[in-house]
Amino acid sequence: MEAILQASPVAIHLLERDGTVRVWNPAAERLFGWARDEVLGHRVPWVAESQWDAFRRHLEQVVQGEVLPGLELELQRRDGTPLHVELWTSCVAVPTGPAQCLGMLVDLTERRRSDAFRRLLFEAGEVLPASLEPDATLEHLARLAVPAHAESCRVYLEDTDGRARCVVSSGLDARASRLDAQAHAPSDAVVADVITSGEAVLHAGPPSWLCVPLGRRGQPPGALTFTTSERAYDARDVALANALARRAALALDNARRYQEALRTIRTREELLAIASHELRSPVSALHLQVQNLRALLDRGPDAPPRERLQRGLDLMGRLTKRQAHLIDALLDLSRIHAGRLELNPEPMDLGALVREVAERFEPELAGSGSLLTLTLPSETPGRWDRLRLDQVLTNLVSNALKYGRGNPIQVELSGTDAQVRLDVRDGGIGIAPEHLPQLFHRFERAAPGRAFEGVGLGLWIVRQVVEAMGGSISVHSEPGVGSTFSVLLPRQRG
Repeated sequence: MEAILQASPVAIHLLERDGTVRVWNPAAERLFGWARDEVLGHRVPWVAESQWDAFRRHLEQVVQGEVLPGLELELQRRDGTPLHVELWTSCVAVPTGPAQCLGMLVDLTERRRSDAFRRLLFEAGEVLPASLEPDATLEHLARLAVPAHAESCRVYLEDTDGRARCVVSSGLDARASRLDAQAHAPSDAVVADVITSGEAVLHAGPPSWLCVPLGRRGQPPGALTFTTSERAYDARDVALANALARRAALALDNARRYQEALRTIRTREELLAIASHELRSPVSALHLQVQNLRALLDRGPDAPPRERLQRGLDLMGRLTKRQAHLIDALLDLSRIHAGRLELNPEPMDLGALVREVAERFEPELAGSGSLLTLTLPSETPGRWDRLRLDQVLTNLVSNALKYGRGNPIQVELSGTDAQVRLDVRDGGIGIAPEHLPQLFHRFERAAPGRAFEGVGLGLWIVRQVVEAMGGSISVHSEPGVGSTFSVLLPRQRG
């Protein structure tokens, strides 16, 4: 019997009906923290005073011969930490005295932790994907672990400057001052290291905290922190936090994709609205012009004046050209999205192409009053797609005319042995600083509103073409002073 008690992995005690300890095996020592010599002959110390009456009644029932099921109790260890156990007690007859109670105690702490972890992850699987708003998802994430697994939870995201910033806080952090909360939480430097390394950090404490990376596909990285003063976190808590972070990352990615889909739908609707407006205007004008010319022919047998016919045909030519440009832009949009933007590089002189494009703009330049000045080397050789560079130059000079207010326009070529630089300057209305970051995006225009025609695809297509050639495009602008668009192109794509 003594050998069984010594080898048993289950905590076993033998108590008198008043709670005095008569047997206390090594497993009980390990579970509760009291040595055998400290408890033998004394009343059980692991039952709190508030639970003593209920525990005493349990012993009385066992001694009286009642068969009782396992009893779940919240006891306490020697260090005061709570301990959840399941107690199985039976009556043992003693020849030399009153009956005693033999108890076996099974630690439920790990089982309860496992159940709590499963509940938390199940709830996370239900709650996090329920919202398709990233901010709401982060709020749900911070609240999930409080108070069952943490006294406070924080979510950090890396901002545009590369610094970790707390964006959501739940629990004690939400009510305490930053100084008080920081004393029991990982420092900003630790959070930054976790984000950079992608490795979790654990401080066992107490107070105890842990920090795990929050991977956000397609978004800035972040971190998730738990803090508590009630117990020491361990590797299982880190595993739980990592599992929660993975579920959150998936939910955030779904929310991001949903928001992108909404933006795509809105963009498509805007494109259809703008394109229909831009196409309808020249069609209506063409229709009106045809009616006017037909009416002129019907009014008399004599031929219409040549000057009147010439003006009508010139207007119709400009309208059809405008439609062709819009259709080409829409086709390029489709090709780029489908990954079918093809380039056909060939040896050419970029300076000669600049002069050719400038000559085509002579009628528009004369009408606007703008003076176009070219500063070109004798030769600017390279290997590029001629048609696509024609498209780039045409767009940039056209924009300079559109927004230049009749002021001079300058086109300058310069370069080195490896690359060529093209600058197109105008003295026009300029671009507000807040519009510059989005200028090369789809459907963005230098001047918002309907004061200037266009669907906002030209500069986006220019950027796609230039980057496909291995180059780059940038803009410097000041409202009321003008804009300079600069294109850098390698002379030959390596």
